[in-house]
Amino acid sequence: MKKGNKNWSIVFVIATLVILSIAVCIYMKQLTQTTDASVVASMQELSRHDMQNIQSELENSWDTLSSVYTRTQNSQPVNIQEVCSRLNIEQISNIFNTIYLVDSNGNTYSSSNVIKNEKGKEYVSLLLSDEQNIVMRYDNLDVLETITESLVYGVHCEPFEVDGIQFIGIIGFSKINMIAERLKIDSFDGRGYTGIIDIDGNYVVNRDRSAGIGKIDNYFDQLQKRAGLSEKKISDIIARINKGEEFLMHFNYVDQGAQVVSFIPMPGTTWSIVLSVPQEVFREQTHQFMSMTTVMLMVVVIVLCLMMFAIIRISLISATARAEAKSREEFLSNMSHEIRTPLNGIIGLIHLMQENIAKPERLAGYLKKSDSTAKYLLSLVNDVLDMSKLQSDKMVLVPKPFSVNELVSTTESLMRSNMEDRGIDFQVETNIICSDLVGDDIRIEQILVNILGNAAKFTPKGGRVTMRVLQSAETGGILTTYQVEDTGCGMSEEFQRKIFNPFSQERSAITQGRQGTGLGMSISSLLAKQMGGTLTVTSRLGEGSCFTFALVLEVATEDLVVDDVPDKVHKGCESEKKLHILLAEDNDLNAEILLEILNTSGFTTVRAVDGGEVVDLFEKSQPYEFDIILMDVQMPVRNGYEATKLIRRLNRPDAKTVTIYACTANTFREDQDQARKIGMDGFIAKPIDVGKLMQKLGVKNKGEKI
Repeated sequence: MKKGNKNWSIVFVIATLVILSIAVCIYMKQLTQTTDASVVASMQELSRHDMQNIQSELENSWDTLSSVYTRTQNSQPVNIQEVCSRLNIEQISNIFNTIYLVDSNGNTYSSSNVIKNEKGKEYVSLLLSDEQNIVMRYDNLDVLETITESLVYGVHCEPFEVDGIQFIGIIGFSKINMIAERLKIDSFDGRGYTGIIDIDGNYVVNRDRSAGIGKIDNYFDQLQKRAGLSEKKISDIIARINKGEEFLMHFNYVDQGAQVVSFIPMPGTTWSIVLSVPQEVFREQTHQFMSMTTVMLMVVVIVLCLMMFAIIRISLISATARAEAKSREEFLSNMSHEIRTPLNGIIGLIHLMQENIAKPERLAGYLKKSDSTAKYLLSLVNDVLDMSKLQSDKMVLVPKPFSVNELVSTTESLMRSNMEDRGIDFQVETNIICSDLVGDDIRIEQILVNILGNAAKFTPKGGRVTMRVLQSAETGGILTTYQVEDTGCGMSEEFQRKIFNPFSQERSAITQGRQGTGLGMSISSLLAKQMGGTLTVTSRLGEGSCFTFALVLEVATEDLVVDDVPDKVHKGCESEKKLHILLAEDNDLNAEILLEILNTSGFTTVRAVDGGEVVDLFEKSQPYEFDIILMDVQMPVRNGYEATKLIRRLNRPDAKTVTIYACTANTFREDQDQARKIGMDGFIAKPIDVGKLMQKLGVKNKGEKI
């Protein structure tokens, strides 16, 4: 492969991925703008709600203290002892832990007749300065070095005098959790945390206690240490709070990730409400729809990458560099069209479904078209994978006894409907002298289907396709010759010389509009060679073509053992019992879809999210409670093979009889053999064909591929 062509292939892949990435980013951005605005509005509303709750609590506390002061004054005490006795009566039925009267000299009087000079205390100083209402956090370290967190409330009141002492206010201490209870609203599924900070950033109330307690738990210190904010940014935040401004900011914590934080100052205090919500909450509002869209786009990207990697690999081992370089150029052009066409359809159908989500009739049509597009993409993947295995000599043939008569009958049944739909006369002629041979009938059928499909594609309405099967005795076996002759458009001599090369497609006015990868004939030719046979073609442009596949196979005898054991089909639905299914699937989206299909089809289904849980659920169930286990192979904790082995070894009567189907995207022959070897009863390939799944479960005519 020339360096220049290789570079162009790489550039094409990168450019396509970049275009797809840009399209996805624009789509995601537009989709999330509305939800982001909704979540921001919810945050601000919750913060205001918390602020109103706290203000209500503060007002109630101040009113309670004022009432105590007024009742003490109205009791007309004649000495300090009576004042303290009155406080004792009030405190018994009060919400405050401790209540003090404050005189004009800064002395405090408690219910236990304790008098202290606390003029230096901040809360006393504020009352002496005629501050009407005060509230602040007060943390006291006791003899056991345990911090007691409290709030101290103060009210400056109308003075009254007892025993020559003038009282000017009242102070009450309450536990800080009385305020914290007001903030216990589990916003955003419990992931939103509301706190209260003072002007210096010290937490008054902190719902998230991981960073410490008391005034050592400073919000601005956390921003510097955990979010990497500079002193200047901290100063800007403090300045905006001092102005009474409500605002939102985005921080990226080293331990908690991206956070959106709402700041709302509380009027009448030096406090601010701080609500923190993880950034991921904003995205989860549209998680399901975005996941489905992402999965669909990822499939397209993966298909594109597989095809391009296969192209580069096959090109590197090409024997005729110049001829294949030209073939690759043509293929890249064709493949670009083949990929962009379904990609355009998928993106367009997604848009139409969004626009017509309330119109079931239109949605049904769009979904049907999406299904056919997905099937076409799947066929591209299958062709690329087959080609890759053949080129790397990893294709494993499975010779076994088979009937040529049955093979021909099956192939005819598969293709007749396609031929008749196209208005083509399909004839089958046979001269079979020995039907029972030994070979890989699945791969022989694949070759015949490829040739017949090609003939149908390029034969116009009213044309004829004839399949002939002829046999003759040869040394060492029976020579079977399969001929497919059509009256289609034919092909040029130049193209006949390269039709079996990888990725070859002839483009002309006659063939324009026919879809295909150009891999079918190459795969058929390589399969024929691997089986020891030959595949040739004769054709005349405008008159038709004749493909001849010849193969010598050994005659089957009765002593040959058939290794291919058919999958077990569950017969439970023949009774009136509703089948109980245990589904092991770690992918949430796949599990949600399959659960809906199974439940809608009349089954009862329990899901296990990993290989460990499926073993636990089966072990804890009653004997014969589960009829079928649908076992994903690649799962966390234990894979499907390990989980199956453990279930089969359990000491219970149904451990060895419960039906277990492997459900996996690993569809190679060795994967199917391993599934049977470890004790599974069958193999269901992903993407799952719902019709085939229902047949295995004993239900007919259900669904399409998922």
